[in-house]
Amino acid sequence: MLILKHLNGDNHSRRFNVLHKELFSISSRTLSKRLDELEEAGLVKREKFNETPPRVEYSLTPSGIEMIKCFKPLIKWAEKFGDTI
Repeated sequence: MLILKHLNGDNHSRRFNVLHKELFSISSRTLSKRLDELEEAGLVKREKFNETPPRVEYSLTPSGIEMIKCFKPLIKWAEKFGDTI
């Protein structure tokens, strides 16, 4: 969920290192694995640019954007009742 949330930010696409810095509590290996899983699930798109040095950006697919919309009521609920659990 956190990866999807960060890809839903202002810029809508993020490079791996930017995501890794934003999600500082996750190892680069785990982040890479999770991004691969999200791409396989059709929620994240990986775009490779033929540049030197190579550049790869991740963004949400239309399906990923719809998934974020489903999370919004859950987030509101957690903000309201999260401290009582």
